Parts: sequence; C-alpha cells; structure tokens
Amino acid sequence: MNLLSLKNISKTYDPNDPPAVSNVAFDCVQREVVGLIGSSGSGKTTLLRIIAGLEIADEGEIILKGKVLNDSSTFIAPEKRDCSLVFQDYALFPNKTVWQNIAFGKKAANDNGRLDKLMEMADITDLGHRYPHEISGGQQQRVALVRALANKPTLLLLDEPLSHLDPELKENVRSELLKLLRETSTTTLFVSHDTEDAMIMADRIVVMRNGNIEQIGAPNVVFNKPVNSHVARLFGKTNLIPAELLPTSMHKFPSEDGKGQVVSIRPHEWKVTHEAPIGDRPSFTGEIKSLIQKGAYQEAILNTPQFEITLQIPTNTELSNNITITTKQDH
Repeated sequence: MNLLSLKNISKTYDPNDPPAVSNVAFDCVQREVVGLIGSSGSGKTTLLRIIAGLEIADEGEIILKGKVLNDSSTFIAPEKRDCSLVFQDYALFPNKTVWQNIAFGKKAANDNGRLDKLMEMADITDLGHRYPHEISGGQQQRVALVRALANKPTLLLLDEPLSHLDPELKENVRSELLKLLRETSTTTLFVSHDTEDAMIMADRIVVMRNGNIEQIGAPNVVFNKPVNSHVARLFGKTNLIPAELLPTSMHKFPSEDGKGQVVSIRPHEWKVTHEAPIGDRPSFTGEIKSLIQKGAYQEAILNTPQFEITLQIPTNTELSNNITITTKQDH
C-alpha cells in the first residue's frame, strides 16, 4: 500500500525561469526509506518543502495515508500534515535542554516512556540535561531526529541529514540513523547530494535534475543501469564506451550527442590482461598517461587509440607512467 503519493507536482518561482519542480510523480510505501538525489538546483529540496507544506505547489496532488494534503482546491497546513521535517541545521532550541527539545511536540509531551526509549535507541540518554551548544554535531543530529520521531509522524522528512558532519563522524552517525529508522519502522524521505548516503541508506533512489525525475530505482539498479550519462556520472567516475565496441553488454543508453549508444563501465570493472581478445570480449591497449596511488588501489588514465579509460587497479600490480598495457572488462 502506498503511504505517500505525488502526482504531477510542479512549482515555478519566476515565470521567466524554468520550473523548480516539473510534473514530479512517485509513490512511497510504508516503512520505505527513499532518497531524493541530485546536484544543487535539481529541485529536490523544493519538493521536500512542498511535501512538508512549507511551499505551495502550483499544480499536482499530494496524498498521505489516504488524505489529500494538496490539490487544486486543498491545502493542509504544515502542522496538520502528520509529517516531521528535520532541517539541515537541525533547528534545535538553543535555550532548551536536550530533554526539553525532544519533549516539545504535542504528541511527545505526555509520553515519557516513548521518549526514554527513543533516547536510549539513539544513545543520547545521558545528554538530557545538556544544551545544544554543549554537545557535538553528531549528537545534535540524533537529538533532532529523536525530536522528530517523538511526535510519531506518519512520514519523516530529512533535509541533507548528514551534510554538517565531519567525514570521520559521518559513517557512524549514518549507521545509527538508519538503524533508528528501521527499529521505529518509520517511512522516510530524505534529500541528499551525497550519492554514497543514498546507496547505503535508501531502499529506492529518486534522481532529480532541473526539476525533473531522471530515474527511480533500487540503489544497485541506478548505479549499475543508469538511464543516461548524467545519472551514470552522478554516482561516481565512469567510462562511457561506444556500445559497438562492447557488443556483449546488456545495458546501454543514448550517448550525450545523440549519435549512438554508450555503455557505462566503472573504473573498478577493468583489469590488466595479457590475454588475446576472446570472441566478443574486446580488449583495449594504450599508454598510461597518469597514475595516482589511492591506498587500496591505483587509479590510472589509459590513453587508447579510441578514447581514454579510467581504471582502478590493485596496488600489487606493477605499473608506471608511459608504459603500454592492455585492459579488458572484468566480467
């Protein structure tokens, strides 16, 4: 059963500019975690604010748990939407303790047992007497999340939930966040520009660009079977190889110039070989023009007669600049 349904949502701020959101439509099922992914200006944050009721769509319909929140004649106020939005900067009350922040909502105020349980799950039980400026960024993030969950929302909305965290904190906090969402069975829609967050946290990914949806799918599908070059590059470095040079590849899509089809081959999908090409499994020979050590692997740029290939090669493979090697797709 769909918990959230968006139907042809559009929003334009200036009639002289392209729409911020254009005919966006998708559904979320109960307990699902969905990531809205895209670069700056893609429309993902505008869409989140429309769902929360902080922006009004020009067109379209939003239905949450069978109730119409927005259509041509309906607008439900944000505080009546049964959604909780966690802002990018967490928006904690600086003059209230952690406990007072968490117990602020109407549904939370008289349910100390639930608050205690949520604080324990988020590992912030010992912070109840402190103020926001007395705790770390990761702890603030968890406090904001617990405050949102304390109100028992039908839908949780997260705006760049991990963007303020230092890299060394981010991995742990991300794991804790996902664990808390799973343990509370909370349906969640989060916005992020970080594709790694989406790959790890989301059950499904909605890729947006210029106000439109480019692709919807499970993380492994979006990563391995992008619908176009933009989506392929959004999820990391890749090589766009003319499809006629890799005839056995099952997944291909139109090239950016529209003059043919290409295949997306990630740098880790290549290996150095000394074997002759077999059947339809071609190899490409060229000179290494750049070689960078990256710890777990070496990243090489191979200049072949047809194109340049970026490869990730194990560190135990002996390579150097200006040598000639042969590579082929590693599967």
